Amino acid sequence: MTPIGTDSLRRTAELDRRLFELESLLKAGEALQGVLDVGELCALVLSMVRERTGSSELTVLLLDEEAETFRLESSSMDDLPSDLSFPAERGILWSRLRAGQAFSVVDLEGRPRFADVFSTHGLGQLRSTLWLPLVISDRVVGVVTVGEGDPPRDDAELEFLSRLVKTAAVSLNTALLYRSIESARGQLRGSLHKLSLLFDITRALSAVSDLTQLLKIILSRALEAAGAERGSMMLLDEASGELAVKVVFGLPDAETQRQINEGLIQCQRFSRGEGIAGKVLEAGRSIRVDDTEQDRGFERGSSDHVRSLLCVPLNVDDETIGVINISNKSDGLPFADEDEEILEALADQAAVAIARARLYEAAITDGLTGLHVRRFTLHRLRQEVKRSRRYGPGLSIILCDIDHFKSVNDNYGHPAGDRVLEMIAESIRAALRVDVDIAGRFGGEEFLIVVPQTNLEGASECAERLRAAVEELTVPVSGDRALQVTMSFGVAQLGAEETESELISRADEALYQAKESGRNRVVSAQAP
Repeated sequence: MTPIGTDSLRRTAELDRRLFELESLLKAGEALQGVLDVGELCALVLSMVRERTGSSELTVLLLDEEAETFRLESSSMDDLPSDLSFPAERGILWSRLRAGQAFSVVDLEGRPRFADVFSTHGLGQLRSTLWLPLVISDRVVGVVTVGEGDPPRDDAELEFLSRLVKTAAVSLNTALLYRSIESARGQLRGSLHKLSLLFDITRALSAVSDLTQLLKIILSRALEAAGAERGSMMLLDEASGELAVKVVFGLPDAETQRQINEGLIQCQRFSRGEGIAGKVLEAGRSIRVDDTEQDRGFERGSSDHVRSLLCVPLNVDDETIGVINISNKSDGLPFADEDEEILEALADQAAVAIARARLYEAAITDGLTGLHVRRFTLHRLRQEVKRSRRYGPGLSIILCDIDHFKSVNDNYGHPAGDRVLEMIAESIRAALRVDVDIAGRFGGEEFLIVVPQTNLEGASECAERLRAAVEELTVPVSGDRALQVTMSFGVAQLGAEETESELISRADEALYQAKESGRNRVVSAQAP
């Protein structure tokens, strides 16, 4: 028989052990309580388990309930892949986890008890012998895996570890809930920002009818929305079926960027299926390129400096009318799903605005010369007269006419006459200030140019430059033949009390004098 004294000592030792474990669990609960950061909690749990087991091979895998997958959250080992995971499949392993008690994952010979799962999902990398389920009321939160350690794990030790991680499971569950709430808040803030941005864009686009200005606004907002460094707007040229660059932002060379945006430099064009932009045009769907160095579809120029790229189509009524290209996020990362989503939403608004601006532009533009039609030119002249009356300084106009144009049509045919009109219109555009001067086709071969903030002398100099440029033109006609033409000009400055009609009459009288005095010259009207 066991002496009574020995039984008493054993009971006392057991009581001391239970009291120590109870105090340890209380201390653990206090340490874990109030911590809302999942990573910090996992580090605390691993530290507590390491202290108890002596193991240095510890991990925490948490259950993603939506994906039904356990994912690696924290580890004491540096050589584990960050994407280590395994599915929450119903089976013996799942049943053991739901039971909430510590269990061995190796048999007496050290072989995995769940060989198929471990082999399929690489769980052997955990080097674990013991799993401690993180469970709350039969709901699995995750699992702590433990490798070999000291002291030997008897039933009492396993019971303590099971209680320890159950305490941790409560705190982890709270922290995960907090994380999901913060994530939802972040998504809500992001959604509100996107809605606000799209509202601002819609309001801005609805107020702009000038196509070039509209494209600049769209591109600047696209770069802002995605946090990108560079971008371009490309529109479909219906005549050639190619994408043409209309606006660029973020080029290293500011002068080159200005010339491109003013149409002085023509960039490379893309046919359907050619390059990334051509593929977007062909498919009508967005394309992201995370690394242009590795993508064969990206056509690299000598000075591209493009690391990553996002191309989004401008679709209207199932037709792609252009492409927005943005490149190089400011933070150096590739473009994400949310960047693509916000840019596609922006593109939907932009495409409608561009289509509307194109219709407006077609209504105010002469189909042959590309200059404004007479009605719109007179409308702009009235606006400039009012502006000049209010703010000053001077306002002048140039009325010009092609000399002997009827003989061009009679001798060479109307196609030659049309080519003359087209080339002269090109010369007029080249001679004028972008976004300042206004040029329109006033009659058959007559043009009206409105020159704001310019006196009679400045407008006369502009007319003389244009006269000289036209005189140098060589217009190809049928066969190997070519012809040259000249123009006559009448210039007038707005008088103090003069109406736009009176101003045009004085310019017309000056033009008549230029014709009568030999043509191919500039005559300035006297002040009223």
